[in-house]
Amino acid sequence: MKRNAFTLIELLVVIAIIAILIALLVPAVQKVRDAAAVTQCTNNLKQIALAAQDYHGANKHFPSAINIPGQEAFGWAPEPDTGKSYGLHVALFPYYDQVPLSQQVVTNILNPQNVNCASPTTIGATVLSLLKCPADGAFPPGDVGQYGGLYFGLVSYGGCSGTSMTSTTASQMLLNGVFWMNSAVTINQITDGTSNTLFFGERSRLNLPPTTSSEALGGWAWANYYAQEDNTMNTSEPMEGMLLHDLNQFGSQHSSGGMSIFAFGDGSVRPISKSISIVLYQRLSTRAGGEIVDQSEIP
Repeated sequence: MKRNAFTLIELLVVIAIIAILIALLVPAVQKVRDAAAVTQCTNNLKQIALAAQDYHGANKHFPSAINIPGQEAFGWAPEPDTGKSYGLHVALFPYYDQVPLSQQVVTNILNPQNVNCASPTTIGATVLSLLKCPADGAFPPGDVGQYGGLYFGLVSYGGCSGTSMTSTTASQMLLNGVFWMNSAVTINQITDGTSNTLFFGERSRLNLPPTTSSEALGGWAWANYYAQEDNTMNTSEPMEGMLLHDLNQFGSQHSSGGMSIFAFGDGSVRPISKSISIVLYQRLSTRAGGEIVDQSEIP
């Protein structure tokens, strides 16, 4: 007898086969996406690290996390670039092919954010794909943060300030990394070796602490020179990417928060597992600690 339709059993078998294929395919697609995100993030950090080297070549020192006048009363050195106010990424703009953007940023007044970030169309709200990790799914729409009437283009990457929690007072920090307020570290001061010293890393916006601070609401912005947290992280705490975490922490959403990608002073870039011991992690974040670091021990 000629049949014009599938039996119920045949339909169920086909549906089961399709379900199995989907179950096999989805993880494979996700792995491809994750790998692509790691590659893009690695390339981003590579460019930033090389820009820092080029900056040193032109200026004989690495850029400050924040270049800002009038901080001597809090123990900080005078600003290396006299009379200017800007952060780490602004200093590096000319060295990763952002000269036109750099030329538009106002830096010669005490509070340039009022000019640079005054609306969604002002220069400080510019978003650069180079400065965003594609694995971070917690950015606000448009990758623009807002704090009051100011608008900031957000970033995923910052410099390493060392092992201390960030403070507005210099004496409360060890200043044993490479970047902090009005710093001007030279390559000769990195006696641990650039291949053993963390320069830049990424951080996650997922599960930021629920505060009303500018750092949490609109922070991690290249145009925000006020907050060191926008420009640096440190190793006073383990890296984090998924759980509730501090603004100072390195971390990412790669591998479900299991690792983060870092750029070293020699321009090399590599992922580091969240399982790294805090001792080794902190040794990597200091520039002149005198510790012996075995690269093979880095997970």
